[in-house]
Amino acid sequence: MKKKNEFIIYQGSHGDKGAEIADIILPGAAYTEQNGYFTNLEGKLQKAYKASYPPELAKEDWVIINELAESMNHRKLFNDKDELDSSLINQINLHIEKNNSLSSSKVKELIFENELIKIDNDYYYSNVIARASKTMSECRHLKADLKSTGTEG
Repeated sequence: MKKKNEFIIYQGSHGDKGAEIADIILPGAAYTEQNGYFTNLEGKLQKAYKASYPPELAKEDWVIINELAESMNHRKLFNDKDELDSSLINQINLHIEKNNSLSSSKVKELIFENELIKIDNDYYYSNVIARASKTMSECRHLKADLKSTGTEG
């Protein structure tokens, strides 16, 4: 990748080729270091929970975007992560209502009753970065050794 006559901002967690030519690097958290909603390959919404915290100056993506908005517009987009999540749910509800496929109450129920959220038991070990992580490997083995209590859901 060669840089042309452009100003490049890189936001990420692993410093790929884009980071090598960036004018500014915004160190972001890896997906395993932040709570969030992701869409799987089937198009289903999944809620993922952080397994660890970002190192040093790295921040969660929503925090970086919020701080940029505050710097540029003198106001934050969201006061906290809960407000961002609420906004996400509202946008999903608006989309569903507009397309008349489900009621907004049903969408919320589906999201939080895990019908749309399907997380593989080995979710945090499903990519090359997580598999190469000593910490993720230790967590995976600890989870496998836990005894079932019948309250897991």
